[in-house]
Amino acid sequence: MARKIRDASWLVDEAAAEAPAEPCWLCGRPLGKTVDRFHPIPKSRGGRDTVPVHPICRETIDANFTASELVRHAESGTPLTDNETVARFVKWVAGKPADFHSATKTGR
Repeated sequence: MARKIRDASWLVDEAAAEAPAEPCWLCGRPLGKTVDRFHPIPKSRGGRDTVPVHPICRETIDANFTASELVRHAESGTPLTDNETVARFVKWVAGKPADFHSATKTGR
């Protein structure tokens, strides 16, 4: 009878290290340890799909767009980076590490 490997954490760590980092939906940087799942079309408007984003990117989206505006962007196919504030944010955050976090100014 074979023995159980009770501490198989080394197997899991190797597999996680080999997997390529998934990019953030808004800024395109690799994701870090903390990942938010964001509904590009809000659930209140019938959206079901989620995309991975950094917490700071999620806060920026929430600070700059209402649910109605997100639906309009999704329907017209225009990227959120067409908004000047979001475009400046994406340019600013591009050189930051994956787990970088800073306070986000409220907008709208």
